[in-house]
Amino acid sequence: MKIFYPAALILLLSFSTNSFADPAQDASSDVLEQMFTWWNGIMNTERELKAEDFARYFTDDATIVLNGNEGVRGPAQMPEYFQKIRELTEFIEIVLPFKEKFQSGNKIFTYHTIRSTRDGLEQESHNMGYAIIENGKIASVNLARFSLDK
Repeated sequence: MKIFYPAALILLLSFSTNSFADPAQDASSDVLEQMFTWWNGIMNTERELKAEDFARYFTDDATIVLNGNEGVRGPAQMPEYFQKIRELTEFIEIVLPFKEKFQSGNKIFTYHTIRSTRDGLEQESHNMGYAIIENGKIASVNLARFSLDK
């Protein structure tokens, strides 16, 4: 019996950490928070970024628009897009929970910050905007971003 409990605990932990605590199972958050939780869990690792992982959260033609410029369209382009961000930073994190968030219809409005370290310098950006949700997935993220000098 003494061996069973540690073995059961190790098995349980391996299931919960195998997919970086898959937030899709968390019914208390919306798809945007679930995606950002997953994103935080993978971006500071060497784990391969895969289109099929992004497709769990994004529609086939989803866009990410930053300060009026489309950065990426669709899960197929997202691994390369986010790999470039990964290579430019030593650390990056979307701070959760959001500073502000509310939903109206199929739009989730947020104000959140992103902390990162680039070339040894810590940075914090402020992001305000919205995501459009279609059939339980993110169809568009449109953000205005700015940073304050520290």
